Amino acid sequence: MPDWVVHLGFAYIMARLIKLRDLKLFFLGSILPDIGRVALYFTDLAHLNPISSSSYVAVFHTPFMAALVASVISSFSKNFKKCWVLIFLGAIFHLALDLTQYRIGNGVLLFYPISFKQFYLNLFWSGDNVSLLLRALSIGILVICLLEKRPVGSPLSLKAPNLKIAFPLILVVLVISLSTTSLMMKHNVDYLDFFAHPQKWEGKKIELYKAKVISTNPVIIRDMGVMLELVSSERFREGDRICIEGIYKEGRIFPSFIHRYRGPSKSVVSLVGLLFFVLVWIDFPQRMRKLYRRD
Repeated sequence: MPDWVVHLGFAYIMARLIKLRDLKLFFLGSILPDIGRVALYFTDLAHLNPISSSSYVAVFHTPFMAALVASVISSFSKNFKKCWVLIFLGAIFHLALDLTQYRIGNGVLLFYPISFKQFYLNLFWSGDNVSLLLRALSIGILVICLLEKRPVGSPLSLKAPNLKIAFPLILVVLVISLSTTSLMMKHNVDYLDFFAHPQKWEGKKIELYKAKVISTNPVIIRDMGVMLELVSSERFREGDRICIEGIYKEGRIFPSFIHRYRGPSKSVVSLVGLLFFVLVWIDFPQRMRKLYRRD
């Protein structure tokens, strides 16, 4: 899936094409579907089971949950309708970008919670030349965004939330996400059922999309906290990030396809995107210009 630099860069292009004046809320929506995945980075620190954690947070990467979370955020705004529309549009654009990449082992749950089928368009790989070009282009676009002389949107006008609206919405978000964890496992979303019950997948095809090489002799990979041996003649280095399609047999994977991710990891690049987002949100360039003029 694209990193936050790409999501924000192309969100800026889309906002200008459809002539949105308030980019801040649109930008917020353009990274909103990944809030659950961000939480996964802290599962190791909190000693939580990454498989059960993923079955819970993966549902936030859907249009349905994006609409609900946008409603929760908008309940703190003085203009609920405007806030909701901008955030939700940004989230839909995020998911549309995610659809474009090749998918092995995951995809976008477009019709959750009615359907658990994952969709993808298979236009390019994460880490290939196209995605690296898009990343470089997005950085340039975000620099242009920061150089704009006027603010790119008004800040979120906060108010004390109406608890009769906010509390039920928060409760609905929590209940729905918790109530569908077993269904996520049952439908093997992101191959969660394989990681939880590998014995059920003996001799069957499996797909892993974010495996990391942790040892090279033999080749051992880790994904969702599960370590597996990769039977391959290819040479790897510790730390390589790969996605795999292959047959699982007795704790080993016999791959039929391997893709290596190139360049910095998505999480590292997304931190750069987060920095751009914060700078835009606080109108940092405009504030610096005002200070310079006073001096």
